[in-house]
Amino acid sequence: MIHPKPVLGRETFFVSLAALILVILSAGVLFLPSTAPPVERGLKSEKSKFIKDRFGYPDKFQEYFADIEGLNDGYAPYPPGHKMREFQKAILRNAKRGYSTTTLKWVERGPGQVGGRSRAIVQDLTDASGNTWYVASVGGGVWKARRSQSFGLQKVEWTPLTDHLPSLAATTLDVSQSNPNVVYFGTGEGFRNIDASFGVGMFKSTDKGETWTHLTASTVSMDQDWRYINRLVIDPDNPDIVVVATNGAIFRTENGGESFEKVYETDGLRVQDLKVNKDNFKIQFAAVNRNAIIKSTDGGKTWEDSFTGFVYGAGRIELAISESHPEVIWASVEGLGGSREDVDEQGFDAPIADLYRSVDNGNTWRLIEFSRGTPSEATTFLGLQGWFDNSIAVHPFSPDTVYIGGIFLWKAWVNDDITFETGGISRFDNSAPFLDFTNFGATFAGGQLEVGYLDEGAQDITRSEMTSVQVRFGPGLTQMAHRYTVPPQGGADGDGGAGITYPQYRFADYVEVPFQVWDTDSNRQLMVSFRDQANDGEWSLIRFNTDGSGVTHSREYVFISKYDYNASEPRPEYKENGGFSQGLMYNFWPALNPNSEVEWDPISPQPGILNIDFGIFEGQYRSTELWEKENVHVDHHAITVVPIDPSTNEFHIFNANDGGVAFSLDGGEKWFEGDDTPGFNTAQFYDATKHPDLPRYFGGTQDNGTWLSGFSPSSRRGWPSDEVLGGDGFDVIWKSTDSLIGSIQYNLIAQSVDGGKNWFQAGNIYRDFEGQFLTSIGWTPKSKDALFSISPDPDVGLLRSLDFGEQWDAIRPPQKAKWGGGNGGKVRVSLANPNIVWAGYRMTERYGGIALHVSDNALSSLSEVRFQPVTAPSFAPSAQIAGLATHPFTHSTAYVTFGVRCQPKVLRTEDMGNTWEDLSGFAGNDEGTCESTNGFPDAQVWDLEVFPDIPWVIWAATDMGIFESRNHGQTWAYADNGLPAVSVWRIRIVDDEVVLATHGRGIWSLNLNEVQTDIERVANEIPDSFELLSNYPNPFNPSTTVSFKVATQSHIRLTVFDMLGRKVATLTDQPYTDGIHQVEWDASAMASGQYIYRMEANDKLIGAKAMMLIK
Repeated sequence: MIHPKPVLGRETFFVSLAALILVILSAGVLFLPSTAPPVERGLKSEKSKFIKDRFGYPDKFQEYFADIEGLNDGYAPYPPGHKMREFQKAILRNAKRGYSTTTLKWVERGPGQVGGRSRAIVQDLTDASGNTWYVASVGGGVWKARRSQSFGLQKVEWTPLTDHLPSLAATTLDVSQSNPNVVYFGTGEGFRNIDASFGVGMFKSTDKGETWTHLTASTVSMDQDWRYINRLVIDPDNPDIVVVATNGAIFRTENGGESFEKVYETDGLRVQDLKVNKDNFKIQFAAVNRNAIIKSTDGGKTWEDSFTGFVYGAGRIELAISESHPEVIWASVEGLGGSREDVDEQGFDAPIADLYRSVDNGNTWRLIEFSRGTPSEATTFLGLQGWFDNSIAVHPFSPDTVYIGGIFLWKAWVNDDITFETGGISRFDNSAPFLDFTNFGATFAGGQLEVGYLDEGAQDITRSEMTSVQVRFGPGLTQMAHRYTVPPQGGADGDGGAGITYPQYRFADYVEVPFQVWDTDSNRQLMVSFRDQANDGEWSLIRFNTDGSGVTHSREYVFISKYDYNASEPRPEYKENGGFSQGLMYNFWPALNPNSEVEWDPISPQPGILNIDFGIFEGQYRSTELWEKENVHVDHHAITVVPIDPSTNEFHIFNANDGGVAFSLDGGEKWFEGDDTPGFNTAQFYDATKHPDLPRYFGGTQDNGTWLSGFSPSSRRGWPSDEVLGGDGFDVIWKSTDSLIGSIQYNLIAQSVDGGKNWFQAGNIYRDFEGQFLTSIGWTPKSKDALFSISPDPDVGLLRSLDFGEQWDAIRPPQKAKWGGGNGGKVRVSLANPNIVWAGYRMTERYGGIALHVSDNALSSLSEVRFQPVTAPSFAPSAQIAGLATHPFTHSTAYVTFGVRCQPKVLRTEDMGNTWEDLSGFAGNDEGTCESTNGFPDAQVWDLEVFPDIPWVIWAATDMGIFESRNHGQTWAYADNGLPAVSVWRIRIVDDEVVLATHGRGIWSLNLNEVQTDIERVANEIPDSFELLSNYPNPFNPSTTVSFKVATQSHIRLTVFDMLGRKVATLTDQPYTDGIHQVEWDASAMASGQYIYRMEANDKLIGAKAMMLIK
């Protein structure tokens, strides 16, 4: 049992949409806190209750990555496909330099039951049983899963398919129906303006994922639209036709990705979903964030709006098409505003989540209202982060039932039980290009439309009198309107602006306006009034403005009446002040569209129509219940249904979420996740370490808490218990068998003194000091009980505990202005001297000189501790630092790493920060040059480690694996030694083991002797009398001749590799006598591109060269 210590300073409670989650310590786990009327029948809703983790902070991660990349400091983002290009350049450099590496004996430690964030699942169509699938993992690439059952237990064999590629944010994939050997996948998470996981374009496989071809046409143009690929679909009859939705556009290829045509452009809005009619590929629907559902009827060649009239506005939109009735399409919509009575009564202020449905192939759409009795959290089913968590799928045999994923997993269906009547807006749709609307806190259309029967100021109007209307613009379309003015000194601010009540409106006269208002239910023209804010005698349309004098504001409100139009004279009661409130049906605040290329001409306006549809519906509903299912991880990104047997209603559900993959074989009654089927090792770790003497491991992950292993774990089996700490896990410490430290966001540090069985909040740090989002802890074995952390508050600075977390004190920076602050500063204790502690957020001459700080007597009494800023070199990026590291035995040496494009990546000081040098070869380059002078990649660098027994060897943890220097940082090369090219966030050497925390492939370890042996092998001399000559011709098509010199009789091997480092041909592998020899390579079966050929003599590398095949 876990027993809270008396020193716990506070209890923190977070109440959110679906549950109350407490910060408590119990059962061995630290749990982190954390009415629009219907026009269709009501819904019944169900929900998952796996809520042990708080909902997470995806926005904070995005802020952090933006800081690391320097996007808020004026630096340019990495271009589309940069990671792939940098990786290919590294492979080529290794080949040209003859850089020799050996496949080392890495051990993949897991945890096998903890998957990382995944965004897509599709069925392998070569397996008719439906038991094989492809999964797109954000940090771990693409995997294949094969399900089986043994003795009643579910088993899944997990196989990574892209470990040879640089760490990829795989987000979408599809399998060709006509040729299931063909698979495409896209990269880049396009679900926010700034995102942690950029893409490198698209990939294609023609052998079920065994090998992949990078479709350079998806990146070669450097088009920013390709930075995030959100969805792709393949023509079921032709694997060469693919339609792709990206942030900003839709692309289409008819030649398998050799080239793409941009068929739809959004002017910066994200196209986040794309679905096709199962029976007719020509019919496609796509979702444009904050804009529309669009439709194509020609296979994605052209597009037009299907629906734009979202009652409560629309952010992210996800779509699902019924397989059994393809004319039925559902949309799960992140609402942008407005309010509903049942939500407001519960105190929820989250953006409202909406369901829309079309039953006629997208010709018309209707809002689906929830039944009375539905829990209020169900009406906000996407929670606070529908922009991040949003997924929907239709029941394969019932078009009236859907599965919805937000923070939680829901089931909803249309039902018929109890009669009811209600009404509301089902469409607010504008086609006038010059017209925009202002959110003034109204009930409908994202706060842009108020209805009379809900307006306290309106009179003589009931719900039954409401009708659908059109406001029509165009040449010759005018009518008379009641003009009202307002007191120049009236309103809340005394400027004639906001807060003027209806009775204060003064009737002026009856004038002509450049539009007409019609009741479309009965085809009759209606009376209309407006507020003449400018008091110029006419209705004016200007850009939104509420600054300055009231007469310059854009408050030319429009009020639509229920009464029949009279062109001759105003309605008598409207001549009274505020008279328009009689029979008031609608009012809105129009403005001139600032993005429109169409000029506003009140004499002859461009044609356009504003549709406002009102519906009264008599139907039936059933009161709703929660769907309480265990073991479904929170944060849902994709739901895939696979029909098995319609006659028995059997189907499978696959769910991609922040914990990897969950699946149900019985329609959602019972679920299986990583605990049941370990092996999907895609956890995104921030830090990892091991037991001081035993092969046991400990680390903190994104979204999945902090984990502690049993003895000698592997990725093929789960670790013995659930996470020991909830929330997001960050820095960890394992001091001795019993003493451990773990951390959660905002310096919530937890301590165990019994080997991880029980956990307590560590002292007063969380209670007394402001913490940063990514908790950082500094400690080394030489530190003994001394711990250090960091606060963004300049009145706090460095935090120190001398009793392993029981009591914390602040070591304040001497100049507060130089401290900085942010989401992810770093603190590290010198490996050589525990008195030396480095900490900070930036090191730059900008912003008044925000500095990295260092103490050389950090263990002294508090009043005597020196903590000073260090000098920043002129070439240091001004962005937030990504990592800090120290030297194993040189106490004055430290390293700072960065993640800014084209800027220095690794800085080293050897004199306690007085001077610095760039080890990455970027400093001093001409402006715009992004090439390192010493082989270092243009990539984010998270950590660095100097090997204690071979200190000339340095490993840098980058976004594409480990880069290695064997000469103190003078030159670098990709360490192609058997580790996947995954993002590595932490390197530690503990107990003669290298321990890696990867951000997408779990924890890996390596015996330190493996590195030592590899370096000694490389040191052996390579014969200098052998020579590999250039091939001829070069470029070539399809054959070329390779020549080479042999000094003495030797066994010669010539091999050819593609740009991903895969061997594609062996030209010869046999003994040769001395002399000059030739071999010919027929590359007829190869694709166009660059290849590397390599010569070895008696297993010694002689050299490598590049050649180009052009067909």
